[in-house]
Amino acid sequence: HDIIFMRSKGVIVLQFITSILILCSCGQRDPDGIYSGEIKDWIYEVFEANVNNQGNQCKIEVVLRQVPEGFLSELTFIHPKMEKVVRTGKWKVEDGYRSIFFDDEKNPSEYYLIKTGARFTFQTKEGLVDDQGNPILLMRNIGKSRKASYPFRINFFDDNMVQLDGQGESGDYSGKWKWAGDQISVEVKLNNPSENMEGATEETYKYFLKWNDESQQNLELQKMLIIRPFLNEDGTRRQSWMSSLVFSDRPILKPL
Repeated sequence: HDIIFMRSKGVIVLQFITSILILCSCGQRDPDGIYSGEIKDWIYEVFEANVNNQGNQCKIEVVLRQVPEGFLSELTFIHPKMEKVVRTGKWKVEDGYRSIFFDDEKNPSEYYLIKTGARFTFQTKEGLVDDQGNPILLMRNIGKSRKASYPFRINFFDDNMVQLDGQGESGDYSGKWKWAGDQISVEVKLNNPSENMEGATEETYKYFLKWNDESQQNLELQKMLIIRPFLNEDGTRRQSWMSSLVFSDRPILKPL
């Protein structure tokens, strides 16, 4: 009887484990078919602040743009007793902040824009403060900044294949999707060379999505990564430049 009981208990345990595995696998529904929505993103953002510098009221303006040529930046410093200074460069998204770079032989050459509540701290590695020793806080000028909506559509096929159309790009782009934890990771390559990317033919776009509700009907777009190849200025070697975008207003993609 003991042997029979142990065998029976083993069967029960095996059935229990199998049931748990089935339930876990059922918790991730594979996407299938077409999901469509819109992405709202900044075309350019304008950040401003008035600061005291050696007893003078000065103005700082930072403009960040997203254009086909890349992520471009512009810094304007207006002093009442000096000639206006305008610097142009590039920017990228880091983990929780944005880095702004200038290659004009002026220092500092790198700044950071860090979200601090409703404002944005404008900082450097060495530190940046006003006459009172306070950090420089910029406000986004909503009136000058601009957002745009882009149609976005993903078609999920068999064998983990996808076709993507959106982000203002023309045509459809093919790629693959896979599970990354509880997220659906979609990767496609876009042919989008630019003037400063001689010999570069592809950009890799990675999208991370989740099911938006318990019914698992709609997908929520959470994050996007862009990996862009380019050559160094001296043309010696190719590298990859990556930027990321975490959506604050997460787009909802609904099945068609």
